[in-house]
Order: sequence, then C-alpha cells, then structure tokens
Amino acid sequence: MVILSAINRWLASVLMFAIVALTVGMLGLLTAQVLLRYFVGLTLAWSEELSLAFFTWTVLLVAALGFREGFHVRMVLLLEPLRTVPRRVAETAIHLLSAGFGAYIAYAGYVYVDATRGMTSAAIAYPVGWLYAAVPVAGVLITLFSFENAIRGTVPAGLGEVENV
Repeated sequence: MVILSAINRWLASVLMFAIVALTVGMLGLLTAQVLLRYFVGLTLAWSEELSLAFFTWTVLLVAALGFREGFHVRMVLLLEPLRTVPRRVAETAIHLLSAGFGAYIAYAGYVYVDATRGMTSAAIAYPVGWLYAAVPVAGVLITLFSFENAIRGTVPAGLGEVENV
C-alpha cells in the first residue's frame, strides 16, 4: 500500500505538471493562430490539430486526476446520511467500480489505438495513435488512483477534500 501511494503521489505530481504544460501550449498555439490570422494574414494549418491533441490529453489527464483528488462529479444524496461503516462500504464499492471502469477504458482505448496503427493526422502527419493513447493512459491512471482510494478507505468529505474514515 505504501508503494502504491508513493507511486500515485509521484504520478499525480507529474500529471499536474503535464496538465499545466499542455494547457499553456494549447493556449499559446491558439493565441498565435488568431493573432497571425487577423494581423498578418498567415494561417497555421497545423496549430488547430495540435491544439486539439493537447486539449484531448488535458481533459483525460484532469479526469484521471479527479479520481485521486476527489474533485470528480459525484452524487452524494444517498451516501451523506449513512453512518460510518455503511458509508465506508459504499465508498469502497464505488472506488472498486471506478477501478473496473478505468481498467475497461484502458483496455478499450488500447484496442482502439491498436486499430488506428499506421494512420496519420491530416495536417501534421503524426501517428493518430498518439492522440488516442490518452484514453488507455487515463484508464490506467483511473484504475491505480481508484484502487488506492479503495484500499485506503477514503471518503470525500466535501468539495475537493478527502478524509480517511
């Protein structure tokens, strides 16, 4: 458990750095595209495609991070009134279902990346699998983060807060 927590803590810090870098890169590309188009009359054919790839990776990495940090969307109407033990059991079941969901996403994403092997993007001609690889990566991260939460027995206390019960 200690090893899994250490690995997940390291992964979460790498994710935060990657998310910021991808977001800054995406905003920079889109800003450059708009400024060059309207003030210079130059159109960058590749910037929109690369921005879309950055956006895809950003959204899926943030979604995965949400499973670890507890800021994903959840319904608490039925869980809030539960006492400590039943709530812990329900939350553990939710974490285990989330881990299963992540494993399925990882598998299905891998199958899709494999199916698109050899395809390239239209403007830049990078392998399309690089774009779609965000799905299995997010699935693996969701699985790891949810499994850790299930083992630790974490129960989200409020918006963004996580406490051990």
